[in-house]
Amino acid sequence: MSKESKFLSIAIGLLQGLNKDESREDKIVESMDADKMCKYIEYVNEHFACSENRRTNEVDYAGKNDRNRFHRNGLVPNGAPLGNLFVETRCRGKGTPAQVKLFKLLENEDFDSFNRVNGKITMIRDITGFDGCLSRKLPVGRYVIEVSKGSEYEIITDNLTIAADEYTKKEYELNRFVNLEGEGWMAGELHHHSIYSSPVFGGDDDVVETPEQIANSMMAMGLAYGALSDHHNVLNHAAWKANRRNDFVPIVSKEISTSNGHVMAMGVAKDVIYAIPEDKDRTDEYLRNEFVRITDEIKENGGLAQINHPRDLQRSISWNPDFYDMLDIFETMEIWNGSNPMMSGSTNDAARLLWISLLKKGLFLPATTGSDTHNICADDYHVLFDEIMETLDAIDKNVDELNSKYADETHVMLEIGSKLLPILEKWAETSLTSGCVRTYVHFDSSEERDITHSQEYILDLLRNGNSFLTNGPILIPKVNGKLPGETVKVKAADSKLTIDIRLLSNRRLSKLKICTENGVRKEIPLKGQKTGGFFDYSMNLTEAALDDNYMYFTAELDCTNMVITNPVLIRRN
Repeated sequence: MSKESKFLSIAIGLLQGLNKDESREDKIVESMDADKMCKYIEYVNEHFACSENRRTNEVDYAGKNDRNRFHRNGLVPNGAPLGNLFVETRCRGKGTPAQVKLFKLLENEDFDSFNRVNGKITMIRDITGFDGCLSRKLPVGRYVIEVSKGSEYEIITDNLTIAADEYTKKEYELNRFVNLEGEGWMAGELHHHSIYSSPVFGGDDDVVETPEQIANSMMAMGLAYGALSDHHNVLNHAAWKANRRNDFVPIVSKEISTSNGHVMAMGVAKDVIYAIPEDKDRTDEYLRNEFVRITDEIKENGGLAQINHPRDLQRSISWNPDFYDMLDIFETMEIWNGSNPMMSGSTNDAARLLWISLLKKGLFLPATTGSDTHNICADDYHVLFDEIMETLDAIDKNVDELNSKYADETHVMLEIGSKLLPILEKWAETSLTSGCVRTYVHFDSSEERDITHSQEYILDLLRNGNSFLTNGPILIPKVNGKLPGETVKVKAADSKLTIDIRLLSNRRLSKLKICTENGVRKEIPLKGQKTGGFFDYSMNLTEAALDDNYMYFTAELDCTNMVITNPVLIRRN
């Protein structure tokens, strides 16, 4: 599936989900498919949108063009005037890797009024090194710079101007407003690709980053552990393990490709291979037996068997619905994949609903996240987004003519442009890199560090569901003193549950939900002011046990700042 087709498939699904949420019927949107939209966009671009910039990849460096497009990591190919930037990031005086985002201001923008959702992705993502230093060239101009390091640090926003052949130096002291690792929590990444997934090593993914660059990128996002999960081979294992540090635990992994879904083999040194049968041998019995065999092999070798993105758009990498009855062969399920937003109508939302359906049936398959990053700069998506925006400009200018030939496609494209692209732009500028979604696990802080910060121990925490999933907020619930993955015992339906909510975020949130198998038990609006670089929405509640068998929690502003916990289980004496 091409990037364009995937983007349009995601957009159509999100539009359908939005219409459903708002109880709005749109038969044209419901019946539309990505192939028709791809052909339509091809036609528009060929006849109306093929600008000189698109043909030559040239950019007006004064910022006067409609689409100030950047290329690989912010540099352009045809000799733009450049300046030099040096950034140093520290925490408590010590150099530390951090994420650096640079938003180039256009001619009509200034520092004070800048809004990142402006119909143009000019963002450049970079990172400071293991020592906290970054030195790079940038096209001349004015920039908003955003420095961050995951969920536990304040987000710093500043401005700078790059002049030709001059050096600009910026130093930032990061404020870590909470140290969760000191309290027994650490964040990690479970699904990331490297150059070992590329054709250079027999794969087919366009990935260029080395394991060391990826470890740097993960640590810049505040992660304490990470799995490098390449396709097709385990050639990355030695290089990945070499990134072991006092504050970072590398987990060896492999994403196993099958014709009916992707299986993660985490923590397994050997190369577990799914034998895809010839057409003549392709039966449900064979396929089922092969899944049982490889998951057994993973477990026998001390690994964790996970099903990835079970409701993906492509059938070959999505779990076969005919095999839902055997999902219990897995130990965890990736319900939140960073390649698309967690919104109604998305494949992530479909995976979340599948996870909930299993919970209702009594199967607790702990949920996880994974960024599924193939490009730590995410600039391939940025170019695609800008091209879609340019196509929309052409549609707007020629809407009458296009409506006469392609009324349905024009309607859907305009709906995508007005209702989805603003939130997708915000999401793209927030997500799409290492650790953009992360899984926090809870460990016993009374144990020795050599034990808690080991691959085997972390895998056990994931298996137990002692975790929450986030792209920003920190949400730690305790129900009668029990954390996610643990069990509360009650005597009767009218037993009282004491719920302690710890909810912190470096960006604003709007609501907290308490969820059970009976749906949303309670939705609580969130209000507060940022103090010390973060919002504190923590609270204490009391709820009746009723007939619920589990309770999990979510908080969000929108798809760019949200968190989901694994459930606290409720059992009756």
